[in-house]
Amino acid sequence: MTGQTQNASLKIRTASAVTHDRLPIWLAVLIATPCQARRDDGGHTVRWTTAGGRAMYTNFGPVPERIEPLGVQLSGGETLAVSWMPGETAYTLEVLSHAA
Repeated sequence: MTGQTQNASLKIRTASAVTHDRLPIWLAVLIATPCQARRDDGGHTVRWTTAGGRAMYTNFGPVPERIEPLGVQLSGGETLAVSWMPGETAYTLEVLSHAA
């Protein structure tokens, strides 16, 4: 090199920055809400995934969880799907079972 330095920069990207998708306002509000999966031995923050216009969370553990503040009980293996229908005034909540 001829005495010049090159600066390398590290860019951290969120999922929305990578895909350049804009979240619907209802989904942005849901993600911003501190939802918790509570169970007898404690709990953890709900990490939503999105697909088909819905936010989803699956209880992969064997212990039932209550999703707060939505008030939904999920058994092990069940998925909570949340959506918002145009013209509605509340979320639509569905519990999906993955039983064999």
